[in-house]
Amino acid sequence: MAAILNLNNKNEALSYLNACHCFGRSPTNVDTVINAQEVSRIHAVVEWSNNQWLIRDLSNNGTWVNNQKLVKDNPHKLKVGDNIFFASGESHGFVIKDLLPPQNMLLPIAQPGEQVAELPIILADGNLLPSEQNPEIALFYVPSKDQWYKEFLVDTDGSAYPVANSDLLFFNNQKWQLKLIPLTENTVLMAKAKLSVDEIKYRFNLSLDEENTELNVTTDNEKFCLANKAHHYLTLSLARHRDEDAKQGIDADNQGWRLPETLTKELGCDITLFNTHVCRAKQQFRDMFDGACDGDELIERKGKKIRFAGVFYRIYKGNELIVNRGQDKVSLTVLHG
Repeated sequence: MAAILNLNNKNEALSYLNACHCFGRSPTNVDTVINAQEVSRIHAVVEWSNNQWLIRDLSNNGTWVNNQKLVKDNPHKLKVGDNIFFASGESHGFVIKDLLPPQNMLLPIAQPGEQVAELPIILADGNLLPSEQNPEIALFYVPSKDQWYKEFLVDTDGSAYPVANSDLLFFNNQKWQLKLIPLTENTVLMAKAKLSVDEIKYRFNLSLDEENTELNVTTDNEKFCLANKAHHYLTLSLARHRDEDAKQGIDADNQGWRLPETLTKELGCDITLFNTHVCRAKQQFRDMFDGACDGDELIERKGKKIRFAGVFYRIYKGNELIVNRGQDKVSLTVLHG
């Protein structure tokens, strides 16, 4: 992410640029406000285009890069170390400190009178914050909805709340601000068609001692063999509960729903670890199908209850088929325990 430093106040924290970042006097129309009468309402724009950062002057009084006055509305390529001045060649200046491509980030917000101690956090599509080891919040992107969500991992209902650019989050005793890059039109057009639950088949390979669980997932066009992960055992446990209800003749819409409090006791974990495993399972599913599903095709929530959402699934313990809720035989390697 490109970053600039205010030359008039070098004690300020770095400012990070949006993919299209406007400078000017109008607080409602620009990203960086320069409160000076000689500066135009929208004075100049810095934008990421063709894998480079460009600046364009849009003003009446001019924009300078180093000692060169820009031709109005004519893009000029920026370099690290460039000094940018607005309305004259020596006032309202900023220096370019970084020119990395745009990235989704969390920016630390300083308390009044304090310096920012934390560095920005570069976001992947799925994030456990502040760390994988001590998560408090899950922050993740769902491509099919072009929407970011946050989930508080201490909540028993596991609700996901939509978030947007510039929203504030609080974790690890620190306030953070979201800085998100909008999808380009080409990215939206490349999004895959949505998968339905009946297009996905699951096979769990459980070792005899139940210490290791592999999950194999197939569709009509793809096959994925997922190595042993702790969250696979959680998903398998949910699948077992769904199978129990199916054997009792409960209809498909009502099969498998359980309270997280019941499942945490059964699995011997607290609610934060339980929700963390759920988030990891859903994110792996989203990544695996490259946005063709939201993750809820693996695990669903309704009110305070949760369940495995699969329709066709098999569970093998060693070589023995112990659960069969599928149609076609899935010929995948069995995990021996």
